Amino acid sequence: MLEIKKVYHYYGKAKALEEINLKIEEKALDAVIGPNGAGKSTLLRVISGLEEPDRGKIEFLGERIDELKPHRIAKKGISHCPERRKLFYDMTVMENLRLGAYTLKDKKKFHELLDFIFEIFPRLKEREKQRAGTLSGGEQQMLAIARSLMSNPKLLLMDEPSLGLAPKVKKDIFKAIEKIKQEGTTTLLVEQDAILAMEVAEYIHVLEEGKIEMRGSKEELKREPRIKEVYLGI
Repeated sequence: MLEIKKVYHYYGKAKALEEINLKIEEKALDAVIGPNGAGKSTLLRVISGLEEPDRGKIEFLGERIDELKPHRIAKKGISHCPERRKLFYDMTVMENLRLGAYTLKDKKKFHELLDFIFEIFPRLKEREKQRAGTLSGGEQQMLAIARSLMSNPKLLLMDEPSLGLAPKVKKDIFKAIEKIKQEGTTTLLVEQDAILAMEVAEYIHVLEEGKIEMRGSKEELKREPRIKEVYLGI
């Protein structure tokens, strides 16, 4: 579904991404793990068009997208749930969800997606008329994910969904991510909490200092001594 070919990205003279090669298969749930500053969020921003790669190509469903504007990429079927949520805080839960569906023309599909979202995030149903800025941190993260799903994406990009959340809320969020996977939405998850990422992802890419240093199935990486020591604490 997605193929990234030798992508580089710089902030001034600083190299944020270096020769990134990455493939995501349809209906897969892949995770990118790595320390702060490794380039994980930059990678998602480059895919969704918020940053332009300085070199390399990105293809989605066989079509090159790295030269397209973000709104054009969104219309192709890529939805980006950003780090730190970026909600419309003065709008209600329902208004945020409707804005997430701005590319969706099928009213029946809109209601199907809404039903699914309220099934995996029942608290959003309870708070649909409440302003987003008055929700708890966990509820805001639920809303950010839900808003990203309302466009009925072919590919969902999720950036640090566990950031700043209590352990119990993290588990709730990742249970929902598993249900999204079961529904067949292809997902690329960026996550600093490697243990959580490895619970849900089928395939893991390890990004360090802008380079993919290691990749493999979660079973393969769990056997790697360095992964066990640095990321899993065992």
